Amino acid sequence: MSLDLSAQRAPQDIIVTASALSKGFGDHQVVSNLSFSVARGRAYGLLGPNGSGKTTTLRLLTGLLTPDQGEVTLFGESVSANNADRLRGRIGVQTDTSLYDSLNARENLRIWGALYGVRPKALAGRVDQVLDVLGLSARADSLVGEFSKGMKQKLAIGRAILHQPELLFLDEPTAGLDPEASADLIEYLKQMIRSLNTTVIICTHQLHGLETLCDDIGIIRSGELLSTGAVDELLRRRWPEHRYTLTVGGDLARAAQVVTSSIGRTPETSSAGALAFSTPDKARVPELVTALVAERIPVQAIAPVTPTIEQYYFATLNEEVL
Repeated sequence: MSLDLSAQRAPQDIIVTASALSKGFGDHQVVSNLSFSVARGRAYGLLGPNGSGKTTTLRLLTGLLTPDQGEVTLFGESVSANNADRLRGRIGVQTDTSLYDSLNARENLRIWGALYGVRPKALAGRVDQVLDVLGLSARADSLVGEFSKGMKQKLAIGRAILHQPELLFLDEPTAGLDPEASADLIEYLKQMIRSLNTTVIICTHQLHGLETLCDDIGIIRSGELLSTGAVDELLRRRWPEHRYTLTVGGDLARAAQVVTSSIGRTPETSSAGALAFSTPDKARVPELVTALVAERIPVQAIAPVTPTIEQYYFATLNEEVL
């Protein structure tokens, strides 16, 4: 199954398009007939287990690999050997932590800033800003060879965002980062999107934090894109009904009978001792509350349950296994 809800946007808004991409190495097919698009100013999460083809897809999108079949379009131009270098000047890429170990963090960023064409007058301030955002200011003058894996990861991300690219590719950017650093990075990415209209593609199997970042997602396994589209549309299609948890005082079994009678669905009891139910018509919920009150059942709370990207991810992978 491949569900694609990404092709509904106006062509002029599309920054990245992957069209029927396939790539193999020897007898091993790594990416198979993969297609999706990403609009300007949106964050796209390409999600999948280790070895699913995420990194190969990223290298195809950035022109580092040539597809066996299919086409990549960046900024409205089909990527080729003739324009790949020029187009890469408008993007930022973090795929590894290959840095200059014999230089300090500040020197690493200055070199890459100059290569990216950041104006000399602006470069020093920009380097300081990136070091501060990533929590590396105190180690700015330390040799990178002395850095931990997590610190090198931060610096590699800093190298990718230093020139404030129009399009940013990140491959497992939170790997090796502590929770606070991961949260800071995601917040900074959101700021880039808001202030610069940056387009972000993030390849990862670590789902924490994506709820507040990703507008669109694609789920890939064994090189095949199982599903892609806007997050809210994908969640609504998989779980079209409104879901709620109900916490009451008194007899839970009696409350369940009222829910069944009012909603027409038998609720489930959660591990927390609440009742969980769904309904296609959320207007029935106030009627349920009225019915519970009429039966003298105290309503302590009734809250909507919003599906998550993580739930969708595992539901999609499990569905494809069955």
